[in-house]
Amino acid sequence: MSESMAPARNGDKSDKPVAEVWWGEANDLRCGRVAGRIISGGWRWKVSSEGAIWLWLNREGSGLVWGEKDRFILKPGMYAMTGGGKAGEWSCVRYPGMHTLEVVVISREWLLGRLGKSRDWLHPELGKWLQEGGSVAFCGLMGVWERDLCDALAQAAQEIGPSRLLAEARVLEWAAIRLFRAKPGDGGGGFCSTVRDRDPVKRAIHLLRERLDQPLDLTFIAKEVGVAPHHLSRRVSSETGTTLQRHLRRLRIERACEELDSGKMNVTEVALEVGYQSLSHFAKAFREETGESPSKWLGRQR
Repeated sequence: MSESMAPARNGDKSDKPVAEVWWGEANDLRCGRVAGRIISGGWRWKVSSEGAIWLWLNREGSGLVWGEKDRFILKPGMYAMTGGGKAGEWSCVRYPGMHTLEVVVISREWLLGRLGKSRDWLHPELGKWLQEGGSVAFCGLMGVWERDLCDALAQAAQEIGPSRLLAEARVLEWAAIRLFRAKPGDGGGGFCSTVRDRDPVKRAIHLLRERLDQPLDLTFIAKEVGVAPHHLSRRVSSETGTTLQRHLRRLRIERACEELDSGKMNVTEVALEVGYQSLSHFAKAFREETGESPSKWLGRQR
C-alpha cells in the first residue's frame, strides 16, 4: 500500500489489538478487513484519501468516521463513503467491543480506467470529485449489494480459492449499482432501481424495493420470481439470515434516510412515502434500524 493510502494508528489503547488484513495494489484497488475485540480505550485511524474513495462497511461494532466538514456515526449494518476534503484527511475511531469492518479503497485512477464512455452516467458528486477534486461524503444503511460485497471481502481476507478475484468483481458490481445513475442527466439514485437479477432472492428484494409503500405480499412476489411462497421464505432466511419482512423494513428505512437527507419532506410525509400509516410505528422502526429518531436524523441535515 502506498503511504498516501495507508491507515496510521493513533492512540491505540486496546488490551487486545484487533487483526488487520490488507490486499490489493497501491494506487489501484485496495481492500482490508479489521476484526476482533477492543476491550478498553479505542482504535483510531487517520487516512489520507485525496486520490481515493474509502468505502467503510460496518458489520459489527460502532465507531465514527469524520473529515473536515462531515461526521458519521457507524453502527452495525451501516456504511459510509468518504474521500477528498482538506488535505484528503479522514479519521476513523472504533469503540470498545467486538468489531468487523470491511474497507475498500478505490483510487481515482482505478475508477477512471473503468469508466470509458460511462462518465456522463456517474453520480454528480463523484463526477465533480474526479474532475475538480473536493470531497465525497455519504452514510446510509447497508443494502443487499453491500452485504454481498461484505461476504466476498470476508472470504478474500482468508484467501479462499479465487476469492480475491470474486471480491474485485463484487466491487465492480457495487460501483455499477451505487455510483452511477439510471440514465445520463438523472439526478436520482443509481442502477439499483433498474437492475434485474436471475437469482430469486435478489429479485425478490428488488421487488420489495419497488413496492416500499405497499404491504408485503409474499404470494405476489413468489409468483413474480417463479418459486413457491414457502420455498422463497426459507431461501431468503437461509441465504440472508433474515426474513422478507425484515428486508422490507430495512429498505423502507434506507429510503426514509435518503428522503430525510434530501430535505424535501417532513417526517410525516416520509413515513407515508415509505409505507407507514402510523407515525409511531415508523419512528419505532427507524430507531431500531438506525439508533436515532427520524426527527433527530432530519435535524442533522439542517
